[in-house]
Amino acid sequence: MADPDPMDARRRFEALSPAFLEVTLPRASDFDAVALLRKGNPEEIARVPERRNLFFGRAKDEQAKILITLKTSETEENLREILSSIELVVTAHATDAVPQGNGSPASASGKHDLVSQTYPGSSFLDVVPLGDHTYVVFEPTLPLPRPRARLQRPAVYFTATVKLAADVRRTSRRNQKDYLKSYEPLPANILEPLNHDPALRGSNVYLSETRVTKVTPPKPINLDDVIKPIRGASKRAYPAVPALFTRIRYSTLPDHIIASLHVETSQAIAGSVEIKGVNFSLDKNAIEPLAALPLPLQTHSGDDTIFLYKIPAGSSKQSSRSRPLSVTIDAIAKLDQGSTVNLSIVMETQLDSSDVDNAPKKTYTWSRPMNASSHHKSLSIQSTNRPPTRDTTSSTAPEPGVIFTLTGPATTVINQDFTLQVQCNNRSPRSRRFALVMLQPREPLRSTALSQNTQPDTADLIASIFNAPLLERIKPQDVLDLNPDVRIGPLPAGACFDTMLKFRALKVGVLDLGALRIVDLEERRVVDVRELSEVVALEAES
Repeated sequence: MADPDPMDARRRFEALSPAFLEVTLPRASDFDAVALLRKGNPEEIARVPERRNLFFGRAKDEQAKILITLKTSETEENLREILSSIELVVTAHATDAVPQGNGSPASASGKHDLVSQTYPGSSFLDVVPLGDHTYVVFEPTLPLPRPRARLQRPAVYFTATVKLAADVRRTSRRNQKDYLKSYEPLPANILEPLNHDPALRGSNVYLSETRVTKVTPPKPINLDDVIKPIRGASKRAYPAVPALFTRIRYSTLPDHIIASLHVETSQAIAGSVEIKGVNFSLDKNAIEPLAALPLPLQTHSGDDTIFLYKIPAGSSKQSSRSRPLSVTIDAIAKLDQGSTVNLSIVMETQLDSSDVDNAPKKTYTWSRPMNASSHHKSLSIQSTNRPPTRDTTSSTAPEPGVIFTLTGPATTVINQDFTLQVQCNNRSPRSRRFALVMLQPREPLRSTALSQNTQPDTADLIASIFNAPLLERIKPQDVLDLNPDVRIGPLPAGACFDTMLKFRALKVGVLDLGALRIVDLEERRVVDVRELSEVVALEAES
């Protein structure tokens, strides 16, 4: 099909100008305006139930589906020919609906442009002739960002404009300016008398009189050359509220960061929100979640969903500590009023990894030499000597010694066995011998924790009389220890040794394995390791 003549397209659009443009937001997502027009009920479009409110977020949130109807007296044939030469501009404006007082309606104050998009005229849904008029139906989708201005009660309304396409307007103006107007004299040369001066030796000097004398105001715009667009606007402003609240929190570890993405469903949601996908990226690289939640995920008003991500620490060679972090959430809101709204939330921020790079790594130091009975698995509860071992963080670089690496499964099943792998690497210059003992978790009994109605135990009362340390109560076990005392060695210098510790899960949830006591059998020193692998016990599948 050949391109339409620009001048012909201009004449056709001028004939189209007396048209009427109607902008609405139907409440029902499956509203079919074309079917109503074909049934001969165009007035039903103006009476269709509309949306109560809209949703916006940090960057862009709701993909608003707008119904725009163009009503004209042109024939269907002429209208289809001109549609390829026009464009539809849809703009969203935000205003603040501030109540004037008790019982008074809200008034709009100010206007803030949110977003504007241009759609080609060929993107129409259908052209329906009805009686003496012809209707063109458009259903554009417009993303709604949050207004930059702080509005107390934000409300959004839409405007639509139909005008000639930009390329057609440029071609029309260019065709009109191809040639100069006929019989137009050139401006006079005010330096022409100097051309006969012998001192200039025949030099031709020229200065147009328009450079000096023409100071007339600009030529007024000819209203006949202006093409008036067709404008329309929504009948009301729709209150806008956030659909999902998002925030990110960080937990710094020695070599990485645990980021928790909190997604809370707004209390204004009357219905449900289905989270279809979450994309978490750092430096434009996708970050996999620690525990992948099954998507799509159904949430309701007030629900708070947390997604966990493990972010590796940045390289020390990076000159900039700040790294771009981007989060994209795709969701669908299914409202009780019958609307289905597509949500797309984009959150961009900067991650400062300087705290991660400077965080010291956890190290342990040996205790003072102990007596022979201190490392036994079942300690005497009447003993007044507490184990002198202490978990400390070394502030200086430690000497080459022994490295223990503990690895366990992420999940297990209740009443089933699982293993904790222990690897010992002897980096010291001499042979070493060790013993591994699992200690049950204990709860210290504090005197301030005793209520007035609670009588202290007899053993605790005797201990307080003789100024002895308060006794420790053994917590209910989360796991059953199935290990005897494990012996390692003699382990030569530079050698490695692997062993397994076996447990059985007794409860559902995060398991407290207790502490692993490492005993140096030669120097009779111990160290207690409490930062063991986190294992989550799940219910057995039926």
